Order: sequence, then structure tokens, then C-alpha cells
Amino acid sequence: MKFALLGTTALVSAGLVNVAGPPRALADSGVELGLGGYYGAAAGLLFHQDDGSGEPGQHTRDLAFRQDVEVYIQGSTTLDNGLTVGVQLQLEGQQSDDQIDEVYAYFKGGWGQLRFGSDDDATEQLGYLIPNASYNFGVDSPNFDFANDHAGFTNGNFQTNDTLLDISGDATKIIYFSPTFGGFSFAVSFAPDRRGEDTYSYWSGPGGTTSSNNTGQVQNVLSAAIEFDQDLNGLGLASGIGVSEGQWENPIPNQNRTTWGLNGHLDLSFSGFTLGGSMAYQSNYTTIGAGSDFLIYGVGATYNWDAWTVGLSWSHGDYEYASSTDDDDLDIVQFTGRYDLGPGISLDAMVGVNSLDSANGSTRTDYTAWEAGMGFYIGF
Repeated sequence: MKFALLGTTALVSAGLVNVAGPPRALADSGVELGLGGYYGAAAGLLFHQDDGSGEPGQHTRDLAFRQDVEVYIQGSTTLDNGLTVGVQLQLEGQQSDDQIDEVYAYFKGGWGQLRFGSDDDATEQLGYLIPNASYNFGVDSPNFDFANDHAGFTNGNFQTNDTLLDISGDATKIIYFSPTFGGFSFAVSFAPDRRGEDTYSYWSGPGGTTSSNNTGQVQNVLSAAIEFDQDLNGLGLASGIGVSEGQWENPIPNQNRTTWGLNGHLDLSFSGFTLGGSMAYQSNYTTIGAGSDFLIYGVGATYNWDAWTVGLSWSHGDYEYASSTDDDDLDIVQFTGRYDLGPGISLDAMVGVNSLDSANGSTRTDYTAWEAGMGFYIGF
């Protein structure tokens, strides 16, 4: 490849190549790599938000511009024995504490797929979002969220409702995906340590393995999920459930060492309509307080005709902490629309309301905001 040749020439010029033999990084290329990814952008407007003294909306803007970009370096090849070997590296398009989002290699055949690297749990791999019409917006794990209700609020993953259970995050793990049998498929994953994300060898740290007593970290995360996806005489049915369990390495006083959760979804589609719902539950999910748990659920419907898609969705998150005075309820309702300019290119829009209701005596403040957004999505 041209890039490899230029890189080799530069190393020779700098006197860094061992002429006694080729370094491992310059071995014969087994996979030709290409580029992919997406560029998403949006402008958000808050029509109304609480902005009284000390409330979350105080001194915040009513207008915001946002972008979300990822670049995928990926490729695969099929060997003479039928085995497919591939790699993918996902880079964040903006400066980030986690510049490399996910990176993994995989081996695939008639027996299924085996993946190793930094990637999501099996529960998220086979999970579905609450239906909505937009690539950028939504009531469930959206790319863009403009409300300012998040002062002091977090669900341990995002600061919005999220039904995609992923206890180990992008920690380095092993994942197995089964083939599909009559519409059924399953996946299983295991991660020894959530801190294992992006680590590559013992040269990057003081020892050969990571510590097992880190406060706020989860270890030995085992996840499994099963899905059924089939067309039944014109009626599309997609359903599934996943379970996951891990262990807090150094629990805070009175905190249960085990954290576990489950998620599920059910979607029906017919003649351009899609109706579905998703949910997630996790027990002992954060070190904010011993005995904390959350329950998130919601429903949505979309309709597609020609290049247009519209949708209406709602999600509710019930977040409980050790103290009942710190419980939060987050409700999000959005009407979304999308116009497809071409394959992988669209214009998106959203109007909705975001409302946080905290218990009496909570350290957080009730908040409600009416919001709107417009943007575009380009896949490449």
C-alpha cells in the first residue's frame, strides 16, 4: 500500500529500521484497509427552560451548535479455507479523553464470529433503541441532547435515558456471535476489567496485569443476549433480551459487590409503520450510593414513505440512590423527522420536551425544557 511504503521510507531515512530483519509491524499485509464512518451535526434551540437563581438553566445558552464525527479504519479478507478475518479501528473526530473509541479484530465463518478487542457488551450488541425517525436525535441514547437538567445528575453512563445496557463499556473483551438459526441468534461476551480499554501490553504500565482493587471500577463482566428477528408474512418482528453481571473491585461501605442488569426490546413493522419499545434495568449501578439502581423504559412509533420518515417517542428513567431523597425521574418526549437526500445522507429535525423530577430534599433541582433541533447526517 502507498501509505505503508511512505512510512517505511521515512523509517529507513531516520535510521530506525533494523536491517537484520523486518519488524513485525512491517510484515506482509494480510488485510487491505479502507475508510468509513459518519459525520453528524445539529443546531439546538431551547424555547423555554427554568433559569431561576441556582437552577440548572441559569447562565446557559438557548442556542447551541454540535457535531459528532467518527472515522472507521476497517478491512477484511476471506482465506482459502473460507475463514474471514477482519479488523476495525474507530477514531473520534473531535478531541476526546478516549480518542480511540473501539478497536477489535474478528474471525468469522459458518460457525459464527469471534471478536477480540475494545467493544461493547453482548447486551448492547444485540439491543435495540426506542424507535425514532432521526439518526441524530431521540429519547434513547441520542447523539445530541441540548437540555441543561444534568447538574449533579448522571445514570452512570450518559446524562440521558439509555436502554442499551453496557456494564463493561469498551473494555477489552472477547465476544462470540452465533449464526442465525430460524431467526434466532445469540451473543456472549467477557471482560476481565473495565479499565482494560485500549491497553496493549505490559510495556504501557507498571506490571503485566491491571489492579483488582480500583475504587469505582467493575471486573469480570459476563454478558449474554438472545435475539429473534424474522419477517412473518409481511410483519417484521424483532425481539430480544440480554443479561449482564460484574463485580465492583473495591465497593464503598455497605455497597453490594455485585452489579447486574438486563435489557429487552420488542419491535413490530408493517407497511412502513414501526412500533416498538425497549427497557433496561441495572442494580447497584453506581458508587453514588450503596444500593442504587435504575429502570429505564419507553415506546416509539415511526412511519416511512418515499424519502420521508416521521416518529413520536417517549422514554422514562427512574434512578434510585441509597437515599430516597436523591431519587430522580427523567422523562423525554420527542417528535422526530428525517428526509433522505440519498443513501446514507439525510436531513434531521426534532421538537420535544425534557423534564427532570427530583425527590423532595434532593441535591438536584426540578427542570423542564422545550427544545428543537435541526441537523444532517452523512455516512461514509
